[in-house]
Amino acid sequence: MHRVSALLLALSLAGCSSSSSITSTTLSNSEIDAIQARVESRYPDLASSKQQQVTELVVRALDNMVFIEGGSFMMGEFKVPCEPGSDQLCMSDFDRDNDFAHKVVLDDYALARYETTMADFDLFRELQGKTPYEQDLREREDRQYLFEPDKPAWTKNWQEPKDYCLWVGELADRPVDLPTEAQWEFAARNRGQNVLYATDNGKIEQGRNYVRENKRRYTQDVGRFPPNPLGLYDLTGNTGEWVNDWYSKNYYRSSSTHNPKGPTNGTSKVIRGGDNRSTPSTNTTLNRHHDWELNDFYIMQGFRCSLSN
Repeated sequence: MHRVSALLLALSLAGCSSSSSITSTTLSNSEIDAIQARVESRYPDLASSKQQQVTELVVRALDNMVFIEGGSFMMGEFKVPCEPGSDQLCMSDFDRDNDFAHKVVLDDYALARYETTMADFDLFRELQGKTPYEQDLREREDRQYLFEPDKPAWTKNWQEPKDYCLWVGELADRPVDLPTEAQWEFAARNRGQNVLYATDNGKIEQGRNYVRENKRRYTQDVGRFPPNPLGLYDLTGNTGEWVNDWYSKNYYRSSSTHNPKGPTNGTSKVIRGGDNRSTPSTNTTLNRHHDWELNDFYIMQGFRCSLSN
């Protein structure tokens, strides 16, 4: 058994509550206390109630990691019936830079069950000494629903999500990071199957497993709709998600096979999945675009963390 699966199994068997009153489904008392000690050491001047919030965030992040058994798959474009029931096959989307299907082999890893929430990202940014983004908008009574704690975090660039995941990992003493593009796609496609939409049934059914047409302007609370078969929520819709890889339109033709991490450099970072404002049919498991820094914090650009071997 690989190290990540052994770790998660051991944690699940040890799950209980800590003497600090923080409960966990995967961590033992001593592991929670160790996290709390690291928080107190890093933030000695922080009020005890705030230290508790940080510890709860880290414990929750680990509890929400979903184990993904590694394996091999053909990453990139696959063909689907041109029409329902048709024997004729067509390309599954209009992107050209994902057309080159290539073999990828991944070790075991874990991926966050949910996109990072507004509340957790706000707490992280507060500890960095940063003011809340869109402060004026937050103060408007008619816009406060945009900033509810379980809505996905807004982001402006790749670096802050990267820093958030590494920060969680440092406090947890675990290898937490943004997922690689290959990890994201493997999980969205239910361990690399030819699944076009990362919903519970591989289809988009608005109102049941995907946001209704008249609600597409905004995000919904994370986990609002059923997860995919691996137990992961919102990989299709809600927000697009930053991943670790630099972007290159030709990378699929030169990608390494084992645990690829993307090009060694670049000018923009890959974003996977599609957001609520995109045409639903385009929010496929193959959808990839890229950016580096947006003009403002954007409601439709989020992220989730991973736990690697």
